[in-house]
Amino acid sequence: MEDLDEEAKAKRKKEQVEYRNKKRTSNIFMLAATAFEILETLLLIILMFLIVAVILFKCFDPESQGVQIAFQVSTVVIFIGGMILGFLIYKKAVQWAIKKFHLEDILLDDVKRHYIKPTKDEMEEELKR
Repeated sequence: MEDLDEEAKAKRKKEQVEYRNKKRTSNIFMLAATAFEILETLLLIILMFLIVAVILFKCFDPESQGVQIAFQVSTVVIFIGGMILGFLIYKKAVQWAIKKFHLEDILLDDVKRHYIKPTKDEMEEELKR
């Protein structure tokens, strides 16, 4: 009877250590992914801003009222569009990184579900539990 208790304690301790390792790895992964998203979105917005500025001010007369209004409107569109496009690129890049580096085994299930949509079979299996 005492051997079973020792086995149960050892098993529980191993599960707790594994959970803590997964949690630590998931936190580091989320921190790195967030930093990547911020940098990638900023670079994307700056690049789009520079392209539009060069096109508007090199191809058209910068002193005209129409170019100045177009530049102001395009600034807002670039900011919102850059954020949306940056998020989409970030989501695809993180999905690719999880699959490429086989991170499914070392991340918590919540983190995996956040980035990779489970298949129908996985969803049904989870509902049965």
